[in-house]
Amino acid sequence: MTDAMVTGRMPERKKQQGLRVLKRDGMNASQAVNLLFDRLIEEGSADFLLQDGDASADERWASAARFVDSLSRKRSTRFDDMTKAEIKLDRLAAKGLV
Repeated sequence: MTDAMVTGRMPERKKQQGLRVLKRDGMNASQAVNLLFDRLIEEGSADFLLQDGDASADERWASAARFVDSLSRKRSTRFDDMTKAEIKLDRLAAKGLV
């Protein structure tokens, strides 16, 4: 076994390529792993991670599209574009304290 297989580490080049793809799609590695675990729990299996060599390219694309469509979307709030000070002021105002 190679060191990469024993420790779970991956080649740096592979990691950087993957991080670039995630960044392009507005995600980071932590978010991707979180989604992976959501899917593992939902499926109750890791079979979806294994490529089906017999599946056609169209079937693989359709499967990938179903997976992407199943991902949760980032929720936004009215506080997203506020500074901490603005949020604090807004909350105090809502309580009638300012």
